[in-house]
Amino acid sequence: MKENVLKMTAMMEKWTSPLYERRPKSMAPEDVEQLHTASNGPRLEAIRTHGKEIHKLMKDTFDNVKPDKSSKTWRQYVDYLNGLAIEGITNGINASMNYLKENLSIKYNRDHIPQLQPIFDIKVTLENRKVIFEPSITCNDRENGIRDIINKFITDFISLATQMPRLDTLSGDYLCEIKDQFVLMGSTQ
Repeated sequence: MKENVLKMTAMMEKWTSPLYERRPKSMAPEDVEQLHTASNGPRLEAIRTHGKEIHKLMKDTFDNVKPDKSSKTWRQYVDYLNGLAIEGITNGINASMNYLKENLSIKYNRDHIPQLQPIFDIKVTLENRKVIFEPSITCNDRENGIRDIINKFITDFISLATQMPRLDTLSGDYLCEIKDQFVLMGSTQ
């Protein structure tokens, strides 16, 4: 049992590798978004594979121990594993959020220039004494503004909670539990 739990936690530790990767050069916002989408798909697939392996390890433990599924001890063990899964998912989302937050920080960028180029290549013009950004820095109707793109990244990070079926019910996901995590509430502000 302990060996299987160690294997499970080792897989979940890999989830803390940020799902967003900063490129060494400035890019058009749509290119940043496309690269993120292209690199994020395989990483989420790896997390889904880990989820299947975690379920197999739990089944392996069940097959070797042969407990009564309704026994208090087995339910407590499954609750313990559920807690580990929630912690692993929370740590993964938190790592991605903190990495993104750091890379968007003015202080971080100021301290690391000239090594780092800006993330986004944005056109700035002056029209009738107004500064115009193309694409916009805020959300817009075309959903291609910088804030739109960052919100999509955050949605991808949170989707970590939906990549593995629950361990207690063998279906559903951990999204409700993740939305209640105080650690994540703090990192989104």
